[in-house]
Amino acid sequence: MKRLTATILAAAMAASSLMGCGSGTAASSTAGTTADNGKKEESTAASQASAGGTYTLKVNTALTENDPLYIALTDVFEKTVEEKTNGDVQVEVYSGSQLGNDEDVLEQALVGDAVGVITDPGRLSNYVYNIGVLQAPYIADSYEDALKLFETDTYKGVAKEVEDNGFKILSFNYFQGERELFTKNPVKTPEDLKGQRIRSSGSQVVTSTLEAMGANTSVMAWSEAYQALQQQVIEGVEVHLSAAVGSSMQEVTKYLAFTGHQQLLTGLVISGSWFDKLPDEYKTILEDASFEAGKSASEQVIARNDEYLKTLQDGGIEVVDCDKEAFKKACEKVYDELKYTEIKAQLDAELAK
Repeated sequence: MKRLTATILAAAMAASSLMGCGSGTAASSTAGTTADNGKKEESTAASQASAGGTYTLKVNTALTENDPLYIALTDVFEKTVEEKTNGDVQVEVYSGSQLGNDEDVLEQALVGDAVGVITDPGRLSNYVYNIGVLQAPYIADSYEDALKLFETDTYKGVAKEVEDNGFKILSFNYFQGERELFTKNPVKTPEDLKGQRIRSSGSQVVTSTLEAMGANTSVMAWSEAYQALQQQVIEGVEVHLSAAVGSSMQEVTKYLAFTGHQQLLTGLVISGSWFDKLPDEYKTILEDASFEAGKSASEQVIARNDEYLKTLQDGGIEVVDCDKEAFKKACEKVYDELKYTEIKAQLDAELAK
């Protein structure tokens, strides 16, 4: 598990800025650093290919190091890839968005940098709009239902469009949990959310969902949410239990409403041009290892949900009896607003809903 110190990160950003490399501050942060184990990192597929056939893939996630997803990336994905390629492909996993926010890392991937990010359909909708429907409110009622969405021809079609735009989706089976509301004031119905400022990731589907539920939204990085709650900049967040525990939401919010407005399945997305330069054998290894890591992470999230809830309640969180059906009804208009009615109908038809 590799970690960047603030000093190294700042130096790398400055050096990359002077050289005119990458696209934005997050791209700068990926160049010119040295990993904890002493191996040299390369920022592009071309430079990696020239280094005796050795490749280095840096994977970014906003989650903390005690999150099941981060653990699966290091213990399953990283180890499997390095072992099965005899060390020819090295994987470095970064927590807490150390390489930048999702959007920045996606832009790095587009220009061919050897980076990947665990991200959601909402952010990918900036490139292929219709994939955002997979994050729309109440499109799935459970983890099992959500998995079925990613087996449809409709998903396969939009996924191909994403890859045609320059990305490679290694797998889209990293379940982070059901999204709920954590707030400073009790929320039982959509009316209770009126006037409350709730953090949004910035993806249009998330913002529209929260606003349909009655909230005002404030876009910010997840890493900024704790301080924003602490300083009364916002009154709440929508997040899954594992991330709530990882970021100590019990210290800065008081109430939990099980709205269940989203089953969050995320994907490991990397640079398509970097992936294309790998030997075919290595491509298969990366895809298989990613799927296994996603499966492991999902199983751990589900197995530990009761533990997460207990931690939150022991920390002072009170669960409110919310009207889930009222929130579901309030969110129906999101599909019309985002022009997802037609593609949702396609998914429903495939799933025989």
